[in-house]
Amino acid sequence: MRRKLTGHTRTAGDEVAGYPNPLLRDCDLRQAQIKRWVVTLLIVMVPFSLWIGTGAYSEQQQRLDEQRTSIHQVTATTTDVATVAPTAATSFDSTNGGAVTAVPSQWVYRGVEHTGRVSVDTGSPVGTTAQIWVNDAGELSLRPLTSSDVVAAAIFSAVGSWILAATALIGFYYVMRFRYDGRRNAEWDREIADLLSRH
Repeated sequence: MRRKLTGHTRTAGDEVAGYPNPLLRDCDLRQAQIKRWVVTLLIVMVPFSLWIGTGAYSEQQQRLDEQRTSIHQVTATTTDVATVAPTAATSFDSTNGGAVTAVPSQWVYRGVEHTGRVSVDTGSPVGTTAQIWVNDAGELSLRPLTSSDVVAAAIFSAVGSWILAATALIGFYYVMRFRYDGRRNAEWDREIADLLSRH
């Protein structure tokens, strides 16, 4: 016969005149104390996570302000037909749901002509135009950040940091609970064996 005692915590009724409940074992008291620490730290992590999110928002907002003056949108014109390419050279555009192919194109930025490969719908004829992003040198660049990107990064940083801390703290609690469960089971086995040996 084995009985498992888990999840014991002290309440106001567990203490009389400052003395702990004598029915609670040392491992029960320690587990309850660890649980209180974990809950307290989870609460403390809330403002800390908000601080991390605020920092991420400021950093991303600064990047957004910089990109507004360093990344520009221009119109590129294809100089070749966007023929059906091998699978490795063709990608799927989630925006319009069709396949796109990178083809030689040209564009003008600040009076200087530039060339490069621009993605357009597969099958597009020569002279197809597409909006692209370039840096101050007129070279192809990634799309700049948007206000939504900044907010999303801040939320991800805040929530992600709290979840990471919560995972570590709750994981520690359950590791210790597993160890204390083992101690309780061992104590019950010894007490049952001692009881049976007396009969």
